[in-house]
Amino acid sequence: MPQIAAKKNNTSLFNVFLNANFNVFIVIVVIGFLILGYSLVIKPKFDVTLRAIRDNIDQQEVFYQSQRQKLIDLQAAAALYRKISVDDVARVNAILPDEYAKEKLFGELEDIVMQRGLTISTLTLIKAGEGDGNNNPMTPKSERFLNMPGSEHVGVITAEMSLGSTDYAALKNLLPLLEQYLQLMDIKVVDFDPSGKTANLTIETYYFK
Repeated sequence: MPQIAAKKNNTSLFNVFLNANFNVFIVIVVIGFLILGYSLVIKPKFDVTLRAIRDNIDQQEVFYQSQRQKLIDLQAAAALYRKISVDDVARVNAILPDEYAKEKLFGELEDIVMQRGLTISTLTLIKAGEGDGNNNPMTPKSERFLNMPGSEHVGVITAEMSLGSTDYAALKNLLPLLEQYLQLMDIKVVDFDPSGKTANLTIETYYFK
């Protein structure tokens, strides 16, 4: 009997303790679930998100450094360009003009020929690629007018010129003058007829498209 009474007494004390600390027990259980949930669910997702943010920051840093280097290069190029005189820029533009000015080219060729006392019987200017599709950048390199990098941005003008009252000496003096002219010119064909005192020239010159 004393043992049973003692056992009941212990059970009553435990129940009293449990009732008195029930709220604390609930708080401990909830905290345990929260810690477990954080460890198994929230923390892994947080770590993945944090790594993604860090990777994005690294990518943005690399992009920023590349753009910064481009800016430095552009500033250096601009500083170098500002050191070039206006006259030098004009000379470069004259060698390879930015556009095809048919009337201007016609007049310049006529002036060059007249400087040697020659006369032009006929002068035809042909813009390469007009109507034949050779301006297409997909055209095979072997069929392009210029076989070089960036040739799709360079236009070709062919000048077919017939000269009258021409002798060998006058023609010999004319050819170097054409080749040494400020605008880039290539003499492709020279057909001289001494008996008829005529000459047919085929010249190519270029411009930026």
